[in-house]
Order: sequence, then structure tokens, then C-alpha cells
Amino acid sequence: MKIQSQAAIEIKASPEKVFDFATNLENLPKVFKGYGVIPAICKAEIAGGGEMQQGVTRCVTNSDGSIIDEEIITLKRPTKQTYRLVKGFKPPFSFLVKSGGGDWTFTPTPNAANSTFLTWEFYFELTSPLAYPIMAFIMSSYFQKAQQLCLNEIKKNLETP
Repeated sequence: MKIQSQAAIEIKASPEKVFDFATNLENLPKVFKGYGVIPAICKAEIAGGGEMQQGVTRCVTNSDGSIIDEEIITLKRPTKQTYRLVKGFKPPFSFLVKSGGGDWTFTPTPNAANSTFLTWEFYFELTSPLAYPIMAFIMSSYFQKAQQLCLNEIKKNLETP
């Protein structure tokens, strides 16, 4: 059983610029600050070193002490980033969630030069149908807000001189 959320924003910058900023490992702690029970990102790096590319594992250290391994499934500049969370959840999330994933789509805004519409779709695969009511509350009350705040931070970083 899956539960999903989505956030979107228009950013006055080219898809290439937005993609490069949003997928840069150094920028993740700057923009994903968490919200409520959703921890902030403290650090992101590629397992074993190397560049961000399709097929690598991105290790994300969070403010709750968890280290989440994310498999980069698609990294297609400047249009798409898809990843899957494969391990590292700490209790209480580990009791509710067995995996998750996200899909970032970067689309040129029609009729607006040098502007990008950024959409972030996210899902959690639940450990049991019994986890659904709890995760539905967490997704609607906290996670979706954390997503939107993250996109707002990307916009602020790219649009503020």
C-alpha cells in the first residue's frame, strides 16, 4: 500500500539552472529543512564518492540521526530526477514505512521565458494497511508542507540576487 503527496512551484530560472541547483548534493541541507516530525537534511553524499548520476546511491543524513540510502533511478538533465529510498528509516517511521521515492520534473513554463515549473511527487510504501491512517495524517500535516517549504527555498535561492 502506498501513500502519496505532491508539491509544485514556478521558478524564474531556466530548467537547467533549477535542475543543477536542486540536484546538487551541497544544496540539499540548505533547502530541505524538514517540518514538524519530518527531519531536516544535514548532509548528502554519494556512497563511495563520485558524481551524482543515474544508478548511484545517495546517502542522506537527517537531523533525527537516520541515514537514508536513496537509489538514483533517473537523472536526466534538465527534465527529471527519480529516486527510491531503500533503507535507513529509524523508529517510529520504520514501523510505518518500508520504502519510499520521489520524482522531480522540471518543465519550461509556457509563455514565460527563462522560467521553470518544478513538480515534486513523493510516495511512501507502507508496512501495513494499519499504518495508513497515521501516515495519511503525517503526509497531509507535515510531509507535504516540508516539500513545499523545500521548493520555496529553491525558488528563494535562485531568484534572490
